[in-house]
Amino acid sequence: MTTTKNIIQMTGPMARRSIMAIGLAATAALAWMPAAPALADSNSGGGLLLVGGALRASNTAVYERFISMAGGVDTARIGVIPAASGKPYRNARKFLDEMAALGISEDRLILLPISVKDDSKTDEDESTWVDNGDNPEVVAQIDGLSAIWMIGGDQMRLRQTLLNAEGKARPAAEAMSRVLARGGVIGGTSAGAAIMSQAMIASGDSYSALTVGFADTYGSSAEQDYGPVWLDTGLGIFEHGVIDQHFDRQARYGRLVATTYKHRDTTPLGFGIEENTALVVTGNTAEVLGSGGVHVIDVRGAERSEDGSYDNVRVSFFQQGDGWTFGEGFVNTSGKYDTIGGDEYFQTPDPAVSGVFSRNATLKHFVSYDLVDNASASEVVTYLFNPRISDKGFELRFSQDENTKGYWKALDGQADSYAYTDVRLDITPVTVAISK
Repeated sequence: MTTTKNIIQMTGPMARRSIMAIGLAATAALAWMPAAPALADSNSGGGLLLVGGALRASNTAVYERFISMAGGVDTARIGVIPAASGKPYRNARKFLDEMAALGISEDRLILLPISVKDDSKTDEDESTWVDNGDNPEVVAQIDGLSAIWMIGGDQMRLRQTLLNAEGKARPAAEAMSRVLARGGVIGGTSAGAAIMSQAMIASGDSYSALTVGFADTYGSSAEQDYGPVWLDTGLGIFEHGVIDQHFDRQARYGRLVATTYKHRDTTPLGFGIEENTALVVTGNTAEVLGSGGVHVIDVRGAERSEDGSYDNVRVSFFQQGDGWTFGEGFVNTSGKYDTIGGDEYFQTPDPAVSGVFSRNATLKHFVSYDLVDNASASEVVTYLFNPRISDKGFELRFSQDENTKGYWKALDGQADSYAYTDVRLDITPVTVAISK
């Protein structure tokens, strides 16, 4: 493979330099416009627990934290909103069973009748619950709770049932605001996390976000993982930026960069939560729980050119037990690491990054091992392209400067644990040609 300015030419089964197609996802819909938050913000006395999807039953630390924030095993009253799911009863029941297994009595566990789809395994037609966001009886149920959990699925279904056509809170959503105001907790996974920010990403992939941009209409949940980005209005209870989920497996970096930059005047920060991982927010403090991590994207100092390039996007990564204080910069407050600087462990020049066969193929490992803990590299480069669609691709260049900080510690046996803050990301369009 040879490279000239903005052109990548790849020839033969082997190339001088290999290419890594990290899935980036992108963007926000042109139709979305900033509005006043639908609900009270996260500083109103309660807390938020946002999960990036695929929450495992074995991840008891997340479930137990949710119960604790709800008032504890002996007093928590928990309601589940299954509206996002295509199997509302079955998936709500799974979460309620997890709560019961951890000691919450069944009389304090409530399946709230708010749904769009019918669950074929029940005698009830749950699709008749679609307008219950306006139902006084459901509102009264929510007013008696200390916690709300929103099941994953399609966040547009949550938007349909909790907000009206203009993006204003329905009575059930207003009752959720009161749960927060009296010190309760609102939690959710996947779609249930996505709807918590004011700008809600509903669909799209990274490549389309960077090449096409934003969709004019929303099709269906089948389009969640491909095509241009559709951005709609969420609840606005997470006031610090835009939430994205399934961030590692779905490689949604690109769509979150594009979304935050598009609306940088109101939402210049993005928070990408990995699967089986929670971002816990109480007041102005944040903490990460679970097996993965949280990626923070900051476009306040970034610039976008007409050719689609982005310069000086700042990225950070936090994992289990890490935290920060909003408004005080993304400084890791955990105190559990050694700071990397002058004693980098690896000396790997020009690390190979060619996709799933590459070492450190995930983004967090790529930046941690090959950049911040690598004495032989001040920058690392990988690529995003899809030659089945177009010869247009993107060079993704991660680099360190005087603001970058890397952290390392063997926190679980001899396994490496990394975090980093303020790594620079530059995204440059390139032309890709592949021949055999």
